[in-house]
Amino acid sequence: MLGSGLCIIAFLLCLVMGKRALWAGFVTALGVGVLYGILRANIEQPASHFIFDAGALGLYLALLSRRLTPARRHRLQPLVPWLIVLIGWPAMLFFVPAQDPLVQLVGLRSQTFFIPFLIFGAIFTGDEMTRVARWIAMLNSAVLLFALIETRLGIDAFYPRNAVDEIIYNSHDVLFGGVGHFRIPATFTSSAAFAGTMVITTPLLLGAISAEPRKSLWRYLLLGAVALSAIGVFLAASRSAALFEILMIVLFVAFGRMKNIPIYAGIVAVAGVAWLVSTTPRMQRFLSLGDTQLVRNRVSSSVNVSFIEMAGEYPLGNGLGGGGSSIPYFLASRVKAEVALENEYGLIMLEEGLPGLALWLAFIFWLLARPAPLRSDPWYTGRWLARTFCALAFATAPLGNGMLSAVPQTAILMLYAGWIAAPQREARRVQPRRSASSAHLLYRR
Repeated sequence: MLGSGLCIIAFLLCLVMGKRALWAGFVTALGVGVLYGILRANIEQPASHFIFDAGALGLYLALLSRRLTPARRHRLQPLVPWLIVLIGWPAMLFFVPAQDPLVQLVGLRSQTFFIPFLIFGAIFTGDEMTRVARWIAMLNSAVLLFALIETRLGIDAFYPRNAVDEIIYNSHDVLFGGVGHFRIPATFTSSAAFAGTMVITTPLLLGAISAEPRKSLWRYLLLGAVALSAIGVFLAASRSAALFEILMIVLFVAFGRMKNIPIYAGIVAVAGVAWLVSTTPRMQRFLSLGDTQLVRNRVSSSVNVSFIEMAGEYPLGNGLGGGGSSIPYFLASRVKAEVALENEYGLIMLEEGLPGLALWLAFIFWLLARPAPLRSDPWYTGRWLARTFCALAFATAPLGNGMLSAVPQTAILMLYAGWIAAPQREARRVQPRRSASSAHLLYRR
């Protein structure tokens, strides 16, 4: 009952806020996503698995209820064909009875549910992206505070041991002092989701700093949020996320527009994070990336000949939900002939078949080939960082699952993709030309 009630609350919150302003509805949905993991863990009811879904549905309904301006429609236009095919192909596969209908419904959700977030990236203006970035800064700061409390009290004070939290209690590989310690999940479904959300918001936060006026105090809050997000990434002990975080900071320093950046505050923030990481063993798991054999084994476990073999055996997939989608524990027994690859493109291929994989690869190539950001755009740096992050995310997708179904970071990834895809120049308004005769008549009158 409680799980169903929270679904209704999430739906109504996102619907009401989305009707007031789409950016507010988007931020509300992100807030629901931030709390989703810990709520699902403590409310052992099937309905609790759909709290974020309910919030996103409220946001989508708010979007459908609004009439887009001509400028928004112009920015959205290039994405419309991709929205149709990326959602339409899995929707057609849903009617092929390859799996149990409930399993196929979960698989359909995994493959399509986050795709409409592309729309928000396409239609949001620079001012709206600034508002989103400011609220994300506050969300990340609150999440980091919760994560620090977990390091003191332990994760068992917040996450009960059950089937839902199995992945959290299996992540006991942060070694220091001769003892294994748990990775920190904060309020998320796992430590990987925590780290992924912190690092994927970094391009937006850094871009917002560059876009803020020089006298704006928000620059300092945003800069502080970047530092706190970085601390969260290292606390979560995700090696790939740590590498992404370091790369985003380096690219920003090397190529970003620094004229609006509070330089001395930035130096203090970087130095403070570096000192904290260097003196806290819990935050140093990323150093194992120096072990080339470990990295080689990790890559080969995901990118291997099994992908080709599975493609030959399942050219049209194993049915939605039958190729590696995260199936709730209460539906796991319904999956037929379960197969999986720890490879996002392998998951797409096993559920949507080779045609679905081809559609996604075509979309990714089209997206990354879109025109470069305009240098006159205040969000020039943010757009470049978002584009770079998307390229890295798509390039490293073969190393794991979750690119299309992670809560809430997939929503932000789709936001970035829509942002990249949208044309930056407004459509020209062509005025109808009057004929000479009509002009003459008008003059005579």
